[in-house]
Amino acid sequence: MYIRIIKTILLVLLFGVSKLKAQNGTHIKDLTFKSKILNEDIKYDIYLPPQYDTTKKYPCIYYLHCFGADNHLSSHFTREVDSLIKLKQFPEVIIVSPFAKNSWYLDDYSGKYKYSSMFINEYLPFIKKQYSIFTEPSKTVITGFSMGGFGALRFTMLYPEYFGICVSFMAGMSTKEQICQDSDADYAFFHQKIYGDNLKTTERANKYFVDNNPLYIAEIVNTEILRKSKWYIQSCDDDYHSLGNVELHAVFHKKGVKHEFRVNDGSHDGNCVNRSMQDALRFIKSSIADR
Repeated sequence: MYIRIIKTILLVLLFGVSKLKAQNGTHIKDLTFKSKILNEDIKYDIYLPPQYDTTKKYPCIYYLHCFGADNHLSSHFTREVDSLIKLKQFPEVIIVSPFAKNSWYLDDYSGKYKYSSMFINEYLPFIKKQYSIFTEPSKTVITGFSMGGFGALRFTMLYPEYFGICVSFMAGMSTKEQICQDSDADYAFFHQKIYGDNLKTTERANKYFVDNNPLYIAEIVNTEILRKSKWYIQSCDDDYHSLGNVELHAVFHKKGVKHEFRVNDGSHDGNCVNRSMQDALRFIKSSIADR
């Protein structure tokens, strides 16, 4: 025992206490960004790695929240990343998470609430200017759960010049058949403000729905554009939206787009996402290192 105590004292004298215990990163909540497009303040959270240094550049992870949630970063995701960074098993990264209400990260059909336009034209430039991050798509990850997974897929397909690594957890993609079969109550709650008010059955699978759905974007976008990015698509077998994710996997397969596809046991909830977390983080780590 005494020998161990003496060794510890010597280590403290030689290297300092900070060398014995790795520091945590910093999670700052409810920062604000003023959007001219939306004419409102957008809240966002940010995670900065331990000993954040503005003289160096960091890869950036954009984390998109799910329907009904907010900008407060997923505690499980952030905690896992922070833990791995402290163990030097993951690259030092910055994570940002903006509040998106229930916008599905889209401009709505009426043009009254242009969240996607704000995100691309205002928020991304703001983050790149405000924080010390790489701007190359090869060092930029976009991820999210459910509505956030939907947004991550769509943004990567439409803007590969900004996002080179996409990790989608249980993307909330409905097929044309599914959105037509939704009850009026479900359609009104989840999608009415985005795709059109009071639409019935087949009216819902309109051009605006198709043009903004990652499943159908993938069918028509140039294959070489899809091949520019790295893809991780996760779903669960009892999830209503697993059909859309399986069909996206099939589209990628037919087009020869390299991607990782995972189906876990479970329903549409955080537990199913968490079972894929370590695997997804390994994918992010290797994807950042490969570029």
